[in-house]
Amino acid sequence: MVTKPSRRSFLTGRRTPATPWGTFCARLSRTCLGRVRWDESQETMQAWLEPAREGDLTHAFALCREFGVQYLLADSDGRPDPGRGALWVSARAPWATVVAVDAAQTLWRADAGCLLGALQGLGIASLDMADPEQTVAQWVASRGCGRWPTGQCDLSGIVQLQAVLADGTTEVLGPFGATAQAPLQSLATQRIIPKLFELAHSAPVEQGMAAAIWPLRFRLDALRPKAPSEPNLAWLFIGHGGALGWVQTVWFAATGRTIVGAGGPSDAAIGMSQRSAENFSDALSIPFASIDRSVKQILDPSGVFGSVSE
Repeated sequence: MVTKPSRRSFLTGRRTPATPWGTFCARLSRTCLGRVRWDESQETMQAWLEPAREGDLTHAFALCREFGVQYLLADSDGRPDPGRGALWVSARAPWATVVAVDAAQTLWRADAGCLLGALQGLGIASLDMADPEQTVAQWVASRGCGRWPTGQCDLSGIVQLQAVLADGTTEVLGPFGATAQAPLQSLATQRIIPKLFELAHSAPVEQGMAAAIWPLRFRLDALRPKAPSEPNLAWLFIGHGGALGWVQTVWFAATGRTIVGAGGPSDAAIGMSQRSAENFSDALSIPFASIDRSVKQILDPSGVFGSVSE
């Protein structure tokens, strides 16, 4: 017996089964007010979001976790892992603001979507030579921001930052010593920190502390700063390429002084320091890449934020 197609199927045609990627893109487009576009190819599976409100970021991150799509900072040197869908999220935020925290204007709170041009001239020496068209998030993630001398991440001017971590926890990360004022909010974060400190005091990192310029991508020396600075969890994100979390807010100290090479070392200096770090690694046979992978595994074991260029 031959089954005839129904009148409905004749009029509308047989629907192609939705793929997880197609479903993700459709839901992203429905829930976000900002501009959403995606590559129709099922092979590349890449999408882009220009958020119009803070809620767009919340919805997009939740969808990425639900569908296993990686959440990447646009215009960073992060990269998606092979076979994973990727959502590139613009760091620019129409709602972003910069406000003084104290009456003396020695501390400034900046949303990560603020342009550096709005911060320059406020006495934050580390930003003097930075690109005014970069956002705070892009600058924090950049290699230039990550090339401060070993043990001197305080030169970045960053006091603390708020970030969304891989498990969806939002944490304010800052000084982790006698002057620490805010306890970590989640049990997950409290479990992460001892692992990072243990790694920061491992033999390879011990040797890396002897380098003038920090030879790893991720700044474990944030937990071993030069005196009088105390360990600061925010400095782990300096130069992280967007691979450790999604930065939401940064607090900057206004030093009122000039730092040579403010804004991070020049491209030429970065290249020289990179070669110096590679030579240093070769000379000591230190598996720096494996240390960076360990940091990534501790903070983002499921690869929510993608990988970072070596």
